[in-house]
Amino acid sequence: MLAYIVKRVLLMIPTLLGMTFLLFAVVRFAPGLTTSGGQMNAGLLQSKQAQAQESRYLARRLHLVNRRGQPIALPLQYLLWLRDTVTGRFGTSLEYDEPVLTLIRQRLPVTLALNLISLVVVYGVAIPGGLLAAVQRGRWFDRGFNFTALALFSLPLIWVGSMAVGFLANPQYLDWFPAAGIHSTNTSGLTFFQYLGDYFWHVALPVVCLSYGSFAFLAQQVQSAMLENLRQDYTRTARAKGLREATVILRHVFRNSLLPLLTISAAILPGMLGGSVIVETIFSIPGMGQLAYSAILARDLPVIQDVGLIVSALTLISYLITDICYAIADPRVSYA
Repeated sequence: MLAYIVKRVLLMIPTLLGMTFLLFAVVRFAPGLTTSGGQMNAGLLQSKQAQAQESRYLARRLHLVNRRGQPIALPLQYLLWLRDTVTGRFGTSLEYDEPVLTLIRQRLPVTLALNLISLVVVYGVAIPGGLLAAVQRGRWFDRGFNFTALALFSLPLIWVGSMAVGFLANPQYLDWFPAAGIHSTNTSGLTFFQYLGDYFWHVALPVVCLSYGSFAFLAQQVQSAMLENLRQDYTRTARAKGLREATVILRHVFRNSLLPLLTISAAILPGMLGGSVIVETIFSIPGMGQLAYSAILARDLPVIQDVGLIVSALTLISYLITDICYAIADPRVSYA
């Protein structure tokens, strides 16, 4: 098992390099690339000569040109960026005029917390719901559960988020939840539990928006895997031996349904990270999604490239965790 983990980690290195190079190339060839410095010079009147000098300085800083002003080939640009990244020089944001590493440290915990809460909600509801729907196939719960899952899966995230803000967080309508942020403006006088309650009150709508699509998809897969294993011979044999129905369902059918679910689950976290861009922008949450969105609009290359690196690494880590869970869920799986 340990040898397999080491091999997978070593395999992640060239995979990560390939993913980051593709992202790097797409960003560099994207239309609208500018070296104007984002908002650093907003409101400042500069001469054409000063603007040209600053543009050349930024082009050198981004490894677009060399010291003599000659363009650098894309593979060499990538190698220079990779060298800076490996040595901890993540660069400075053109839009915020702050170190990219500082921006990531401030915003990454916010996005990870939202996604981890959403994962708990998704698995905590989808797995029991899909299991119960499979056991009660053809009954009212099964029909209602499938209808709800299909309806949720059909709703676009940007529409659901906009409707949630417009109705559930609008003072002119229900005004049940805050419309933006993850905390109230003044939390200095709150106790720990009040502070925690304030946080969950603020993230309730974002978590729902992040969770409902993944819940609908995973619940359908849980039900399908359970129904397939309920028709297998070993299930009838276990029942014929007189085992309790709960034992047959949980210890035999559900356990054998885990492997396909683990395969599907590996794509849920990357999907949520992608959904964070929309959710954090709608609810004005200062996370990685909002940072990526604003960086794309401003063509902030250092931020786009490093955010892409972080998301690619998290995606590969989620697949590694999934492969490790295979061996835990099924002892027949061997990585020797």
